[in-house]
Amino acid sequence: MSEAPYLPVETRVVPDEVIPRELSLCLARYEPTAGEALEKLFRAGGKMPKELAGIYADHLRYQHGLGERSLIWEAGPSADFTRFMGVSTTPDISQAKALLRDDPLFKAGLLKDAWWRTWSVHTPYWKIAEPIRGMIEGLMRGMGILPTYPEGIEPPVREIQVNVVTPPRLFVSLARTDTERITKFEEDDKAGRPVPSFLYQHAWNRLGPGGSTQSGYEWEAGPLGEAEYDLTIYSVASMAMARMLRENDPFTQNGLFHDANDWFEWTIHYPFRKASPGTRAVLAEQIKKADLPVSE
Repeated sequence: MSEAPYLPVETRVVPDEVIPRELSLCLARYEPTAGEALEKLFRAGGKMPKELAGIYADHLRYQHGLGERSLIWEAGPSADFTRFMGVSTTPDISQAKALLRDDPLFKAGLLKDAWWRTWSVHTPYWKIAEPIRGMIEGLMRGMGILPTYPEGIEPPVREIQVNVVTPPRLFVSLARTDTERITKFEEDDKAGRPVPSFLYQHAWNRLGPGGSTQSGYEWEAGPLGEAEYDLTIYSVASMAMARMLRENDPFTQNGLFHDANDWFEWTIHYPFRKASPGTRAVLAEQIKKADLPVSE
């Protein structure tokens, strides 16, 4: 009687909150007077001007409420308070737009030039919901990053429960994608035809040992809309490091990601439990002033 083969224990990371399969993303700009007032409040310990204080308090109550009801995945201003990025948990753009239209800052014309796309997060794979997680893990097994097993053989699995903690700094990069070429390469790969080596190098660059995902350099990343854009949020110490990671991605070097000219440092304000460390104390003070509960 042959002995059962030895199977190593696989580690499966289970986050405390799973990224939904599809999200709605909005990029907007602050009217300059509003952005300047917010910067003074959060960076210099100033107070909101009287003419803006009431509107900001209403905005705070509104966004805080959306966050507490899990209608917002993450939202907040750029570090220089010129831009706003909000990610809604609904994949329905019309519903997401309706949520923003009811924001007091938007109603007052202090948030404007809204740009919308759906967003499907692909990395880090361990933070995302099925079936996307299974799809990415299948890709990793096919490339030898994760082990494969004979049909009917299931390895022992050790689950690690983790609390996802917002890092000190986040950097947003928006790049165009060459969708036509990417689609052709993927079709060639499925058909067993030769494909450029950089297709696999890109996957290893992000998903392999020592890659940007495994090293914790990516907060969230994935295609926007019909995959005509790639949005990557880097969790690194500097803009220079974030740019280096984007520039060294094999997709960027070979033109599949291009025109990566839109960059900004981003801070999360809502939901408060995810608030960025650098603005958390001031935000908590403002939430209390608005007579709202501060949930940790």
